[in-house]
Amino acid sequence: MKKQKQAKAEIAEKLKRMKDKNLFLINGLSDACRLSEYRHLSEACTYGRIWTKALQAALLEHEIVVIDPSDEVYYIDGTVLIPSDRHIEAVGATIRLTPDCEVLMLRNEHTEDGTLAPIDTSECDRNISIHGGRWEESQTSRKGYGLSGRYAPRTPEKIRRPFYGVSACMLFNHAQGLTLTDMTFAHTAGFAVQVGDLENGVFENIGFESCYADGLHVNGGTENVYIRHVFGEVGDDLVALNAYDWQDSSVNFGPIRGVWCEDLTLSPKSRYKALRIEPGIYAYADGTTVDCGIFDAVFKNIKGIRTFKLYFQTPPYLLDQKPEWGAAGSGDNLFFEDIAIDLCAPIDGFDAYRNSDPVRGHFAAFELCANIGYISFENIALTLYKERYPLSYLACVGPKSVIYKGKEIFDPYISCRVETVEIKNVTVNGEKTSDVSALIKTVTFDDVNADGFSTGRGEIGEILF
Repeated sequence: MKKQKQAKAEIAEKLKRMKDKNLFLINGLSDACRLSEYRHLSEACTYGRIWTKALQAALLEHEIVVIDPSDEVYYIDGTVLIPSDRHIEAVGATIRLTPDCEVLMLRNEHTEDGTLAPIDTSECDRNISIHGGRWEESQTSRKGYGLSGRYAPRTPEKIRRPFYGVSACMLFNHAQGLTLTDMTFAHTAGFAVQVGDLENGVFENIGFESCYADGLHVNGGTENVYIRHVFGEVGDDLVALNAYDWQDSSVNFGPIRGVWCEDLTLSPKSRYKALRIEPGIYAYADGTTVDCGIFDAVFKNIKGIRTFKLYFQTPPYLLDQKPEWGAAGSGDNLFFEDIAIDLCAPIDGFDAYRNSDPVRGHFAAFELCANIGYISFENIALTLYKERYPLSYLACVGPKSVIYKGKEIFDPYISCRVETVEIKNVTVNGEKTSDVSALIKTVTFDDVNADGFSTGRGEIGEILF
């Protein structure tokens, strides 16, 4: 379709201009220092030296901080704040959180929590960049939400922790102009990088080694994101674009607009070979809602992912209770191209999928339950195993449902409609097919849980070959 082809070109051009603008702003910084100049503020510890105060002082006093290349590890035992117009150069340096540190390593200075109400974006941090470096936590497994990467240390009082949805090594939100390049993350127990309410973000040449949750976790209220050459081993999503999310995973809700996501490679050692792109309707404390949609996004040249998850999902709920409130979100101009997918098994290993339950057992490389205007699949090489999983497809459109330990894992009451699906050069087991039923499945549930709250359906307006 000519209109959509033009839309994809406009996305590419817009994000190229954004990337050039970020680089221009970075190159405008000049006041530089070396972290070694602040060694007198470092402190000896049993592991080596702690540089938290030294790095913080350097960032407060200079625009550019060079962390000297060294075999010595730079230990951090608390959160370092990055003001506007700052660049960290860390090529050849290893920066590591101390084993007992449970808070963020880095964040921008003026973060905001948008859980209860939309964020006022008029006063935000600008022009922050980091180039190079190995950024580590001292962890050996995923810790759980609020147990690592906290926004603030624990207090004796049992109160809701501040920025409840933050659990990361680095947090950047309420910001314009963020550039992270040529960085390696290792042993992060929570998200390696969590961002949201961000305008103009560049993430390029980012690697993950033995990380235990999401690599790059992008939340709502975000516009213009360029992601290229992201790779490595993570415990969950390599890249997550969660415009909607659960409250323990986000403090930013709203649409994500303008994404170029290219050259992603998930390590075969990664436990969960999925990439989540999550729209949904979110309700603030006063009852007003926001459509956390995904718009104008290109996903290109992606390896190692088995399933792309593009659906609203609430936390699991008991069958005699109602789920957390929410509804299907939106999307438009979504392009997936140059992707090889080996759908050797369902990404969610529940019996309904493994045993091909005739009602609940459909699964796919692309699982959609959102109200989408246009989505395309181009140059997709799909491998299916129909003899073992006859209910596997290129794409499923509609709700999901699985009962596990008395709880509904998904949201069978959700209905959705995709107006246009375009398929270009899609092969299944090396062969092209014109049989739509072999490629795409619309899912319908009719009170599947016999609870009066589990009827939903997926619809497609048109399919273009």
